[in-house]
Amino acid sequence: MILLETSSITKKFGGLCALSGVNMEMEQGEIVSLIGPNGAGKTTFFNLLTGVIEPDEGEIIFSGEKISEETPHWIIARGIARTFQNIRLFQNMSTVENVMVGRHCRTRSEVLSAIFRTRDFFTEETQIEKSAVETLSFVGLLPYANELAKNLPYGEQRKLEIARALATEPRLLLLDEPTAGMNPAESEDLMELILKIRKEGISVLLIEHQMRVVMGISDKVVVLDHGVKIAEGKPKEIQNNPQVIEAYLGAPHA
Repeated sequence: MILLETSSITKKFGGLCALSGVNMEMEQGEIVSLIGPNGAGKTTFFNLLTGVIEPDEGEIIFSGEKISEETPHWIIARGIARTFQNIRLFQNMSTVENVMVGRHCRTRSEVLSAIFRTRDFFTEETQIEKSAVETLSFVGLLPYANELAKNLPYGEQRKLEIARALATEPRLLLLDEPTAGMNPAESEDLMELILKIRKEGISVLLIEHQMRVVMGISDKVVVLDHGVKIAEGKPKEIQNNPQVIEAYLGAPHA
């Protein structure tokens, strides 16, 4: 079953063409890695999928619905959540509170309920906290539940961003360089977490520069270079693709 499909996606910023005619399909339950040199258009692609910006041309279809002209809050409600290349936590809130924030996109209480602190509001807040604790347990952060986010080790902050995204109940999780800055042991731990997330029925699309991670967990790899898709296939196919090697290492001089 096709979960995500992009058709001829193009995005320009002034005279710069960040993406040009990008086509991609992703099936339900897949782990897909999006790779390419710096400036290839990878984060722009994520911003298009999540409604931060709109494409100049082309369409994005998620679970049969066109989402390329929708707002970020509408898209996250449909089941697409993301993390960011640079950690964006609420640093002075506790770990569990950070996850509770993510959960609020699934709440029903309205503004007046919160203002007047109604019984329904407190009941729902209790459920949100319970769900947040379960999510922290899932990602291995339960011992840090009451710690301020800024006091967590770097690798655990990365996990907390993932936990907050998982709290939205996504069907597709977008991870923007999740292992950036991690040592090999932390990267291995995160790879195991991504595979664990997939077992829960959540598809994962990640931008990643560590080839050990890409080759270790991906069902499929998509390669961008200067905004153009130059390759797509199984990890081993991509590893030996001459165009991909040239994009990363350059072509030999004549």
